[in-house]
Amino acid sequence: MKYWLLIAAFFVSVNLFAQDPPAEMWVGVAVPVHFGKNDHWQWHNDAGYRTNGVSVLPHQALYRTGIRHFFNQHWNAAAGGALFFTRVSYKKEDNEFGQENRLWQEVVHQTDQQKTWRVQSRFRLEQRFFEATEVRAAFYATRFRYRSALVYAPTGKLQVQLADEYMQQLSNSKMKFNQNRIIGSLVCAMKKQTQLQFSYIWQYRSASSSQNIVAIIFQKSIGINGNN
Repeated sequence: MKYWLLIAAFFVSVNLFAQDPPAEMWVGVAVPVHFGKNDHWQWHNDAGYRTNGVSVLPHQALYRTGIRHFFNQHWNAAAGGALFFTRVSYKKEDNEFGQENRLWQEVVHQTDQQKTWRVQSRFRLEQRFFEATEVRAAFYATRFRYRSALVYAPTGKLQVQLADEYMQQLSNSKMKFNQNRIIGSLVCAMKKQTQLQFSYIWQYRSASSSQNIVAIIFQKSIGINGNN
């Protein structure tokens, strides 16, 4: 019951910000598959649906996959690919979606997981291949992303996270600011290796472009050896 109350509260917050600046709803599913000796390897899988404003109309759909290796409890690295389909504008009459093919690589560091307070850092590099649409030509860009997060875990089933993610993009031989995200999250662990994450994201692109985003992500971890 308490999870549905949290979801209802997030929907209310979206409507408060629905007019100016624009708001979106992100819904995602993540299914990491652990395998190898001591589960040091992981097959990363996540998919998402992002709305066109406060509505059920799609603005973006995505699927991301990759392989991750855990070197120890502090360091891990991953690489993979992704597909993104994004509406060419926020105008409801624009029904065209542009395709982006993406490669990504990342390195993640986290402090001792046994402590109540934790710090996480992630550097991600993305190679973005945008196919042509009616409103733009095909182009390529490289994006650099750095995310730092402070995690408070009062119990084994609850985490509160505050994070900032900064992005720069290289395109047409020019390095430019891409966007910045400030993220507040509540992560609730459930039974059978599942968890729900509720997030509020303030996404800043420029002085005249920012968004308020509510995100809900369901995650189910699977172990090849039956630890699911």
